Amino acid sequence: MTNRTHLSQIRIFLSAFLVCTLSIANSQTRYEPDKIFPTPEVLKPNVEFWKNVYAKYSERDVIIHDARDLQIVYEVVHLDSLFRGVKVSSRIESKKIEQIKKTYISALLRLAKKGKTDIDKLYGKERYVAKLFGPNVTAKELRAAAKRLRGQSGLRERFRKGLIRSGLYLAEMKRIFREQGLPLELLALPHVESSYNYMAYSKLGAAGLWQFTRSTGRQYMKVGYNIDERLDPITATRSAAKLLQKNYRTLATWPLAITAYNHGRNGMRRAKKKFGTDIGNIVRHYRSRSFGFASRNFYSEFLAALHVSSHYRQYFGELTLLRPQKHVEFKLPHYITVKTLSAKTGISVEELALFNPALRRPVLTSKRRIPKNFVIRIPVQSAPDMEALYAEISPKFKFNEQVQAAWHKVRSGESLGKIARRYRVRLKDLMAANNIRNAHRIYVGQNLQIPGKTSQAVTTKRPATPKPSETRLADATDVAAKKSLSRSVQLETPASKQPQADISPNSDVTYIQPKSRFSTTGSAPTTPPMQLKKEGAMLAQYASVEDIMEMALPDFHVELTANMEMRVVRNAKVEALHETFRDLEMPENGQIIVEPDETLGHFAEWLKVPTHKLRRINQMAYGTPIKMGQPLWLTFENVTPEEFHRSRVEYHQGIEEDFYRNFRIQGESAYKVRRGDNVWIICNRRFEMPSWLLKKYNPDKNLTNLRAGQELSVPIVEAKYPQDVISN
Repeated sequence: MTNRTHLSQIRIFLSAFLVCTLSIANSQTRYEPDKIFPTPEVLKPNVEFWKNVYAKYSERDVIIHDARDLQIVYEVVHLDSLFRGVKVSSRIESKKIEQIKKTYISALLRLAKKGKTDIDKLYGKERYVAKLFGPNVTAKELRAAAKRLRGQSGLRERFRKGLIRSGLYLAEMKRIFREQGLPLELLALPHVESSYNYMAYSKLGAAGLWQFTRSTGRQYMKVGYNIDERLDPITATRSAAKLLQKNYRTLATWPLAITAYNHGRNGMRRAKKKFGTDIGNIVRHYRSRSFGFASRNFYSEFLAALHVSSHYRQYFGELTLLRPQKHVEFKLPHYITVKTLSAKTGISVEELALFNPALRRPVLTSKRRIPKNFVIRIPVQSAPDMEALYAEISPKFKFNEQVQAAWHKVRSGESLGKIARRYRVRLKDLMAANNIRNAHRIYVGQNLQIPGKTSQAVTTKRPATPKPSETRLADATDVAAKKSLSRSVQLETPASKQPQADISPNSDVTYIQPKSRFSTTGSAPTTPPMQLKKEGAMLAQYASVEDIMEMALPDFHVELTANMEMRVVRNAKVEALHETFRDLEMPENGQIIVEPDETLGHFAEWLKVPTHKLRRINQMAYGTPIKMGQPLWLTFENVTPEEFHRSRVEYHQGIEEDFYRNFRIQGESAYKVRRGDNVWIICNRRFEMPSWLLKKYNPDKNLTNLRAGQELSVPIVEAKYPQDVISN
């Protein structure tokens, strides 16, 4: 009896524990959104501003406003009316917006000079501006306001596309967030970051649906030359869930955790220590070099996006949600090319790319192999028994290693044709591998990658170690501007007469069956899809290439007045810099100079050693970061210098390939360094460009020790497709 009693008590205890556990788990989803995502009174004008940006104003509208007080809107410029319906380049539009901003700056400075003046005695623009600020404004406030004018494009069309596009991923994203116990309202964040465009790419290198930077992304997923999981919506969502969880555990409130997604966890920890947990207080009073307009407004943008997406019918009417594609998954036991997989399954490369967006171009062009253990997705409509099918593939097409290539250092008297003949590769392949447009523009000492050398299949021995004179390194990618592989946004054309779907992030979703299996929809213009190509079998599986172009590039137009009115500097230097990748030197005597975007973690990974060993070798204290231009001693106990160099070159080449695929260099301008400037301020605040690009255009300048008055060459960067946002 005693044993039975104990067993009964144990059962009762376990049942109670299980009920309690489930109750706690379920309580995570029973919350009041207004309490965990509050809207402080001071932020209400900001939230209303962003609601208007997302739902009221068109992409052809530019709001001229005060960057600090978003209630002060000087003017809403309608670009179509401004240019009387004539399409001009985005640069011409930007220049005109700058001219309009200057008229308000002049009015503000004139008012500041006059001091307190009766508004009724003022005329024209001065009177209009004075009314915006009221009678009690001081001259100091007016002068400060003159430095804060900003232009913001409306995003109504882009937001609407994002709502429709979200149907591809929202159900799975909700499942992931429920599993992690996260509020589903957080799924409004991709509307702010990318408009649910998995191909989104920023000038500063953030990529994908959740806009992970390389440094943050590699903490949670694979970000490399062959695979970039930032572009995979589902993998990136799992990573975003982990990051948001970590932010919340550290900062204890969702407003701070959300702001940390933009500003960084450590930055928000400092803000919290100084001003507490009130996000309104932090936005008003916290000052930091990196806490700029984007960080101050990030939580307000989230609240606005959450409201608009939850009440989309109020702003956009009924919308038809895109339907996710069903697929099966198969873990690859070996390295294998996309070409082999496509031939065996009968699935086009384009279709495989759509279902596997993490595969970068070197893999999609079969210059590299799909990595071993990669989980490949196969569309369910055409998916056979993958295990049986894979077993039928000949062993000679299965590999234990990745493709490698050779390096060649250009010597005096050598031409590109001569080098191609020496290695028995086609000249155009050699040019493509090194992003060279003009075969006559190479120079002595330049390091060229030689494509086409592959490692052995699984049935053969590993290749012998190469001679030092012909170091084996990884193959490059063909990034010629007009030959980019299509990896358009994985969307479908919605059915014209279907029941409507609720697409708010915290609602259940019902999906609509689209008319056709594949087509594309509009990407965010600042982060365009790659150019579409009609050669060979490209896009052969699509019903209508015209439909793809129309959906992918709805606002694309020819820049009719670019050359004359823009007055862009085009010279040999600009062309030469754009044609080649950065030429990194091989390690000399075990030492290198740190380049932009490199961290101690990168070097530890490339050298296959722990970071503390590199710190000890270089006598660096724990927590001390490395800086651009700093000499760094290396150790080659686990890799050869050539293997290290290959990994380093691939890392930088991947960054440049992604950048040039999305942006073009229109010329360059001169910039005089101001007092207080450094590389971070110039690149992030003044011009919004990566630091490696600034360094590339100023090879003879010491960017780590800038002086006021020093002149720098600054490349003029422009998106390859029309821009979403016009801002200063």
